[in-house]
Amino acid sequence: MRSAWRRCSPWLLTCLVAGCTPPAQVQPVQSFAQHVYIWQRVWRPAHAEAIAQSRADFQALRLLSLQYHLSSTGPVWTTARPDWQLLAIDQRPVTLVLRLDGQLRQLPTAAVLWQQLTPQIAAAQQAGVKLQAIEIDYDAARSALAPYRDWLQQLRPQLPADMTLQITALPDWLQSADYPALCQAADQLTLQLHSVLSPAQGLFDSTKAKQWTQSAAANTPCPLFLALPAYHSALITTADGDRVESETPLPIAGQRQALISRPEAVADFLSWLHRQSLPQIQGLVWFRLPLPDDQRSWPLHTLQALVRGEALAAKLQTELTQDQGRVDIQLRNSGNLDATLPDRLRFRGVQCLGGDAQYGYQWQQQGAEWWLQRKTIPAGSAEAPRIAPQQQLTVAWLRCQQLHSSSPPTD
Repeated sequence: MRSAWRRCSPWLLTCLVAGCTPPAQVQPVQSFAQHVYIWQRVWRPAHAEAIAQSRADFQALRLLSLQYHLSSTGPVWTTARPDWQLLAIDQRPVTLVLRLDGQLRQLPTAAVLWQQLTPQIAAAQQAGVKLQAIEIDYDAARSALAPYRDWLQQLRPQLPADMTLQITALPDWLQSADYPALCQAADQLTLQLHSVLSPAQGLFDSTKAKQWTQSAAANTPCPLFLALPAYHSALITTADGDRVESETPLPIAGQRQALISRPEAVADFLSWLHRQSLPQIQGLVWFRLPLPDDQRSWPLHTLQALVRGEALAAKLQTELTQDQGRVDIQLRNSGNLDATLPDRLRFRGVQCLGGDAQYGYQWQQQGAEWWLQRKTIPAGSAEAPRIAPQQQLTVAWLRCQQLHSSSPPTD
């Protein structure tokens, strides 16, 4: 009995004598692999900068390689032109993505598909790119899952021995009895959690994403990834119906309604996900890698903050630059989230003669007090910009002997 007491922890001995409650158990935090899609058909010099900046945060890249889609004359193939030399230097594992139009009445035969895909594989291997997989991105109807599985089974034997076959999946598929069998034909499945609702419901719903994730984790017998958004889009209303415009502007006339994916909503989902115990889920895939000139992607700083588990916040500061009696007023965002322009900025000036402003601001004055008041501008207007993380915007100027900011920026 005495030896048993010696084996008790000091905390237990104390509690047996004095009485206390056990310490709360720390909730384990699940970590995930991080992949990112590169979705441009034509690669530009901007890709080199974006890929270099992403290296520390994403372990693998998934590239748009081929598209088989409908046109006015029928189905056509479109081939992307990645910079294979750049990818060879990068040396991260690469997955080639084949996008199949969900409206196709018939999928291409395995022989035709490989005829299109083989030159891409050969070019990548010749350059020294680390190819690890082929991914099929096909938004099949739920009723078509059984024939889709048969099609994948015909395709898989032709895959090079050192490459795996991956597919994307829609939340709607989770309601089909044929869903689990898809993993018999694929090595990995990526569940798309964005752009799966009607445009009126937005690009991403955190509550629904949690429900779909739990269902997929319980019903997917193969390794599972989750695809998350890092972009915005727009809904174009025309006489022929609605079209969704993403990173590539469509040559269509019509009213455009912004479709926004909020980083805060994705952060809420990630906070929940990391507290779950879902071993079936091995990683996350972000759509898509931001390029500097991509006006509908999140800033890279925002995406990196989510991947790193950092808190999201915009941090606005007012900066004054004086030159020969003219003072430029600038707003700098040192945070990791887009900042909205504040409604009012206050200053105290000495011998001010007047100036000008833009982005909806107007100067107002009372004695030595000067302030910029912003008029209401409709959301989505070209005059209503947001300040990206680590960026600055000149909003006004004033001719003064001296000018000091008298209050921090406020909304």
